[in-house]
Amino acid sequence: MLYEKIQLEPGEEVLTVVRKHWFMIVTELFGLFLMLLIPFFILFLFALFPHKLLNVDLGIVHYTKLITFGVAAWSTLTLMAAFTVWTHYYLDLWIITDRRIILIDQVHFFNRNVSMFRLERLQDIEFYVQGIIPTLLNFGTINAQTAGSQESNFKSTGMPDPRGLQATIQKAMDARLATLGRVTNFTE
Repeated sequence: MLYEKIQLEPGEEVLTVVRKHWFMIVTELFGLFLMLLIPFFILFLFALFPHKLLNVDLGIVHYTKLITFGVAAWSTLTLMAAFTVWTHYYLDLWIITDRRIILIDQVHFFNRNVSMFRLERLQDIEFYVQGIIPTLLNFGTINAQTAGSQESNFKSTGMPDPRGLQATIQKAMDARLATLGRVTNFTE
């Protein structure tokens, strides 16, 4: 796994590893599947209604090699886009440990951003679930803000179980602050 390459501190424990919700990749791949079918649909229309679509007979039989090349090129580009979507989905991770949050964002094939911040610097973690499908499938947007500058904030869309993820981060943050001695007991 990708997250096994990350150096953990001595005694640091991985609590959870989270990828985007499966619905996100399914919708993107479904759109690409429809794009893959476009040239075949056009060829089907030409085969079904050859003289009604064009008033002129182009003699499509003479262009078989060119049509085959065009369909193959379109299919190759569409499949490459599908592999890009899958790679982006598979390599984007949130790793939550008992001391920090690590965000791995695969931007392109050879471009990856790895950001991390310590839980004791976390000031606010909020989530948004907007819409019928995200509510039914339980995915949403997570926004984590730190005490540092605006650039150190994390925002990821399409995260599964955002309430549970927020609770996990909150428990880890509370435990980390208690370990560092920064929590005072307000019940006394």
